[in-house]
Parts: sequence; C-alpha cells; structure tokens
Amino acid sequence: MDLVQAFESWKALMKAGENLPWWQEFYVKFYQAFVEADRWRDYLEGVSVTLIATALALLMGVILGVVIAMVRTAHDQQRPGRKNPALGAVNAIFKVYVTVIRGTPMMLQLMIWAFVVFKSRQYTLVGIFGLGINSGAYVSEIIRGGLMAVDGGQMEAGRSLGLN
Repeated sequence: MDLVQAFESWKALMKAGENLPWWQEFYVKFYQAFVEADRWRDYLEGVSVTLIATALALLMGVILGVVIAMVRTAHDQQRPGRKNPALGAVNAIFKVYVTVIRGTPMMLQLMIWAFVVFKSRQYTLVGIFGLGINSGAYVSEIIRGGLMAVDGGQMEAGRSLGLN
C-alpha cells in the first residue's frame, strides 16, 4: 500500500469515528495540511513573502536609524557657543520621533498606519513600512548609545590627529 492509499483509508476510518494510533492520525492531519491540494506551495510562498518583508523592513530601519543617530550625535557633540539652529530643530524632531515610537506598542503603530494613515488593503507594504519605522527608532538609539559611549579623551585624540 503506498502512502496516498494509506492516507485515503485512514482518512475514511477517522471520518467513521474509528480510533487510530497517534501516528496514523498525525499522518492524516499532516497530509491534509501540507500535501493535499499542494498546500505546501502556499506555505512556501508565505515564507518567501515574510523573508522579503523582513529584509526590507530591516534595511529601512538600519538606514533610518543611522541617519537619526548621526544627526542626534552631531547635535549632542557641538561645542558650546557654536550651536547650529537647523541641526537643533532637526534633532528636536528626531527626539520626538524616537520617544513616541519607542513609547507606543508596535501593534498599535501598525494599526494606525494601516487603518488611519494609509487606509489601504496593501497590508504587506504597510507592515514593511511600519516595522521599518519602528526598527529605525530602536536602531538609532543603539547606534547613538555606542557613539556617545566614546570617551571625550578619545575624541580629543582624534581631533589632534586631524579627524573630524
């Protein structure tokens, strides 16, 4: 008896109310969930969409995080008396962005993006955008924390060597 015939006979027994050993029930349910009607292709397509969405959201988050971290670090390391007002304004906007995004639940953010801001049925694109925005706030704080952890003496040593 091949596997397809076994599936059909065990499936008929399950419908009739027969108690099958656990491994036969598992096989029938597994076959129904993955093999029957080529459902494995749907699962494979879902995994590929998930991986692509994750990669795009991660890329967006890293780029956004690096830009925000550079602006916020540049503002924090300005010399007294030589403050740039444009940099201060951009820093204030980014500080509010990071505080709001890190202070609200990601699910709430995704729902706001999907149902309020975009009002579209392109939930995958909205998810990529929302996850990228959320990731950018966290990545910016990670990078900024690393940059701000550099000792002041190291900064002076770099400037004495001609680095900016």
